Amino acid sequence: MKTVLIVDDSVMLINYLEDSFLEYEEDFKMISANDGMEAIEMLKKTSVSLLITDLQMPKIDGLGLLAYVTKHYPKIPCIVMSAHGTPKIIKTIQGDIFQFIEKPFTAKKLARTILSVLKRDTPDGSLSGISVVTFLQMIEMEQKTCLCEVKSPGNPSGFFYFQGGELFHAVCGELKGEEAAIKLINMDNPVINFRRPPQRQIPRAIKCQLTRLILEAARMRDESSER
Repeated sequence: MKTVLIVDDSVMLINYLEDSFLEYEEDFKMISANDGMEAIEMLKKTSVSLLITDLQMPKIDGLGLLAYVTKHYPKIPCIVMSAHGTPKIIKTIQGDIFQFIEKPFTAKKLARTILSVLKRDTPDGSLSGISVVTFLQMIEMEQKTCLCEVKSPGNPSGFFYFQGGELFHAVCGELKGEEAAIKLINMDNPVINFRRPPQRQIPRAIKCQLTRLILEAARMRDESSER
């Protein structure tokens, strides 16, 4: 029996899904957690086939949970729930190792998505962690203020600083601002950790839109691969 872990701080939503998913008890077993911290403890003790998480939660939010899962359990596929998706971001997220479902949704719609993911044949080792681009777009979507560290083998570690969902600054080795952001965006096999934002005011070093930086990073990556 495959186990699906659903993480959301809405007791009403969890109760609704538990009741609705009784008709799918031969297909999967649902377990739940109220926040990312509780979900991490459950992942340590239980074999989970699929993770479904909201993004806005107390203690450890959905982004922090996704960062933990892609680092420690990279083969677990994920579904993200949020009320703040835009068609562009939804399309981008669905191209990664997980899918996006926009709130509000019906239990039947979520069940169809769950069954589709669980039936998907994925060879061992073929999944990788969530890309830097996807994390950045979710931070922007959630209008989050945060400091996230990015590490990648063979590269200096770096940091992105977001304020209210806007990318303010980036540092990577000796690079700063837009150059640092592009370097971090193009890192392969990234490990992303969220850090406590500093108390001091961080001056804004990046004034262009995140989309422009992502496109520029993609252009530079393409040019590099053609050489």
